[in-house]
Amino acid sequence: MPRVNLPTAKTREGEPARQIAPDLADVSETMLWALHNRASEAARSDGVLVDPDSVRIHNAIDYNFARHFGDPVGSLAVRAAEIDRALRRWLERHPDGFVVSLGEGLETQVRRVDNGRVRWLSVDLPDAIRLRERFLAPTDRFRHAAVSALDPAWMEAVDPSSGVFIVAQGLLMYLEPESVRQLFSGIADRFPGAEMVFDAVPRWFSRLTLLGLKQTPHYRVPPMPWGINRDELELTLRRWHPRLAGVVFLDYSAPRGLPLLLGHMIRHIPVIRHEVPTLVHVTIATTVCRSAVISNTVVLRATAPAFSFEGRGLLVKDLTAPRKRHMTSINVPGAGAIGDVFAVATRNASRGGNLAIAASQVLAKRVALGMAAALDPLGADHVEFARIIPEKVEAFSAAGMIMLQQSNQANGQMTRLASDEVVTTARATMAMAGCASPAALAAAQGRFALAWFDRAASNFIAMGMLALSAQDAAMTPIRQMVAANAERLGR
Repeated sequence: MPRVNLPTAKTREGEPARQIAPDLADVSETMLWALHNRASEAARSDGVLVDPDSVRIHNAIDYNFARHFGDPVGSLAVRAAEIDRALRRWLERHPDGFVVSLGEGLETQVRRVDNGRVRWLSVDLPDAIRLRERFLAPTDRFRHAAVSALDPAWMEAVDPSSGVFIVAQGLLMYLEPESVRQLFSGIADRFPGAEMVFDAVPRWFSRLTLLGLKQTPHYRVPPMPWGINRDELELTLRRWHPRLAGVVFLDYSAPRGLPLLLGHMIRHIPVIRHEVPTLVHVTIATTVCRSAVISNTVVLRATAPAFSFEGRGLLVKDLTAPRKRHMTSINVPGAGAIGDVFAVATRNASRGGNLAIAASQVLAKRVALGMAAALDPLGADHVEFARIIPEKVEAFSAAGMIMLQQSNQANGQMTRLASDEVVTTARATMAMAGCASPAALAAAQGRFALAWFDRAASNFIAMGMLALSAQDAAMTPIRQMVAANAERLGR
């Protein structure tokens, strides 16, 4: 991607820019990353964002943006432009509304959407606010609060009388999940009827940052503890607070080139389409949306209902009703046999969980390699990309062959069981036909019924063990492939 040459900036009209050292670290330094994206996009003739203030600030800061963040792909500028559109639509309905921008840093959004009447509160840490005020001085309508977004003190400065819109752009992913929940719940409690826009990163990307993801050799991305996939967001928000009225996902992708093409492709791949960065617009209701409340408690029946057919109607019988106790006992498989089934099932579940963790790590590494390849095709790991399809074909082909073998074995077992039942039924019929009295017939029926229950229970366990063994055998080549990939990519 060609570099974008930014024009000479001005701190104030007619005055040349003065270089200012930002003196930021950790999460606060990410405001420079976002500024780099916005200013570079605004300087393009085909840019998606008109933002002369960002260009001015970018040129006035003494910081090697390209060395730390590399060439911008424009996705953060697209994010800002999309939030601009949401704000303008809201301001058409709430021209005197109150906007709160949490963790705003050097964002110039208020200058881009100002209608001459909106009131705006920028909330950020003291160091960030001090730097912001070197370029964007507060006014009567545009005020600053030098506190953490998690400090409820900023809520006291909000006038909700004409509507409230809250922006959390590039913020929530850097917070712990519980802190995000508390912040969202506090906003919903304090500002019923408000609207909010925020962005989130998927789980795999969050894990990468916790492992020490580097944007460039000179810049390590701060840890992002809160990662959530797109398809989890609405359910999670509704679980956090019952006053959620609506959730709308906004467009969020690179503005052009190969990254844009990859983004469109990913949206049509079911396995990964929800594992992308997300921009979401939330509306908070003024009353509890009871139909949308999701309880954290799962209520289980003490006794499961039994079903039976009577005529053509399906009836539910209450098993809690008094019933006569049967005096005859039935032989059931011992606890050892049942315990074996549970042991195998537990082992398979554990192996499946380990497989899911390893597969997610491999996916995260390969997605990171894909993103790096999109930015630098010549430096891409082509050997790794070349092995992706063949290794999957080999592993799944092996799993398919094992399933075929196991299926044949299961069919043979089912055939033997069916043959045994035919022979047993014939013997029972002959024995009952020779009974000389009703009492003898009843006794014979009882013996064969008990024997049937005994066989049925044993066969059920045998088939369960067979199914679990087949599952484990079929997953073996896939586990081996994922384990080898995880070991290689983790080096």
